[in-house]
Amino acid sequence: GRLQMDLTGVRDEDLAHCMIRKRWEKEPHPYIFFNNDHVSMTFIGFHLQLNDQNSVDAIDPTSKRVIKTNVMTRVLYEDLKLQRVPFNINFDSLPRGEKIERLCNVLGIEWPVDPDETYELTTDNILKMLAIHMRFRCGIPVIIMGETGCGKTRLIKFLCELQRSGVATENMKLVKVHGGTSSEMIYNKVREAEDIALINKQHYGFDSVLFFDEANTTEAISSIKEVLCDRTVKGKRLTQHSGLQIIAACNPYRKHTDEMIQRL
Repeated sequence: GRLQMDLTGVRDEDLAHCMIRKRWEKEPHPYIFFNNDHVSMTFIGFHLQLNDQNSVDAIDPTSKRVIKTNVMTRVLYEDLKLQRVPFNINFDSLPRGEKIERLCNVLGIEWPVDPDETYELTTDNILKMLAIHMRFRCGIPVIIMGETGCGKTRLIKFLCELQRSGVATENMKLVKVHGGTSSEMIYNKVREAEDIALINKQHYGFDSVLFFDEANTTEAISSIKEVLCDRTVKGKRLTQHSGLQIIAACNPYRKHTDEMIQRL
């Protein structure tokens, strides 16, 4: 039979590193970004703090929990401070214009324009946009999970409009997936988005996004997996260097109780 484990007294934090599925809000997100100017860097999602071992720890700026101990020596830390390396910046306290400027430094946007003054630029939102951008750069599939109405679509829209910098073109194609969405419909949307992306890349130099919202509501989810992960349509490769980025959003998986199953 199976080996039984006694988990009495074991905390969720103790098992966190063993879990495949992690929750964004329960994990630290320390990032060091090399900016697009190839000279400067952006530090976000962690602060540096001297410890009693004459070294420096990386800590979570909100909870003050140590993320990693002894990330650098005290000498290096002091030298970098003398060179005015921007450590320990509270992004939430920065003026909106400076938040956008720092975000655009990483994204490589030379002439930033605030696309939506009503959108709240919290540190958490900035971290999510930067995480998506870095996955684009590394070719890692982007899947966003969240409840309906939590702001997934608006976050992607803000990121796309920021990259567009006021240019009169469309660089985000939203596909509202539902139970009647077929594989052929998905493939047609990909081809349409690819044509738009090629024009944007050639004429303006920025990427375009195809966003499948509520991707897990269709039986044709395997087709979304094909274009998102395999970068193919019916086995045929998407156009190389077209600037097309694909994102899928899904609602959280919920396990029904026995009572709910009986009612259904």
